[in-house]
Amino acid sequence: MKKTLSLKEIFQGKIARLGIEEILPSRGWQNKISNPSIRLINRITYPPLKNDAATIAITGSTVLSKICVKQSDINNSIVFLVLAESSAIPAELKKLARSIDVTIAASKYDKYYLKSILKEVLHEKFQEKVFVHGVLLEAEGKGILITGASGIGKTTAALKTAAGKYYWLADDVAVIKKNKHGELIAAGHKKISNYLHTEATGIIPVADLLEPEQIKKSTKLAAVVEIEKSTENDSPAIMQGTKNILGTKLICFQIKISSAGYFNENLLEKTISQLLKEH
Repeated sequence: MKKTLSLKEIFQGKIARLGIEEILPSRGWQNKISNPSIRLINRITYPPLKNDAATIAITGSTVLSKICVKQSDINNSIVFLVLAESSAIPAELKKLARSIDVTIAASKYDKYYLKSILKEVLHEKFQEKVFVHGVLLEAEGKGILITGASGIGKTTAALKTAAGKYYWLADDVAVIKKNKHGELIAAGHKKISNYLHTEATGIIPVADLLEPEQIKKSTKLAAVVEIEKSTENDSPAIMQGTKNILGTKLICFQIKISSAGYFNENLLEKTISQLLKEH
């Protein structure tokens, strides 16, 4: 049986993440739907959609301004219409919302970025799966996800650490989902899990740098390490908190490094030692 959720259940707590500045829920905000599709409307005219497929549509103000806004322009299958790169819902759309059962919103994000976030939200809600930009390794049976801006040193630090006594799992994208016991299992994205990228090496197979016994396919996720550059030039600081992923609370280490510094294996080893000591 397909999982069904209402728009309210899907987007509750996700409005800020989607960059939504204004939203006008419809009468169908609480109606149940199953795994809606996402569609970009880039042209003034577009092929009709199947009436039985719930759709989240994204369009821009330039397209919208040329559409004769009336009920026939909003296909029956569209349940949520998002206007990209906009801080407010235009008056004509508000008027339209009173006559049809479509939730309308305005988001500050561009349509392509908005589409990628919507995909993540739907994966999380319907497939109980999330995709996170980061590096994944395992220390003594505990999966550790390292996140932070590109070029901050995540991959190099994890690679040097894994080459010692730990295991390497993924670079760039980590896929997290629950197993039948409700545990969070993390792995690399199947299309790129066998590769890694550093400034020194470029994109190369992981097997070129690590032995097969140092590489694993999946791990039980135990902690998240979030790296952020500080505006100050202070010494790196490690703060401990928690992070919620798919309804599961994990330990989270927040590491601030100087604006001119990089994350390195010494900081990672110190964080892992703290994790293993407490858990």
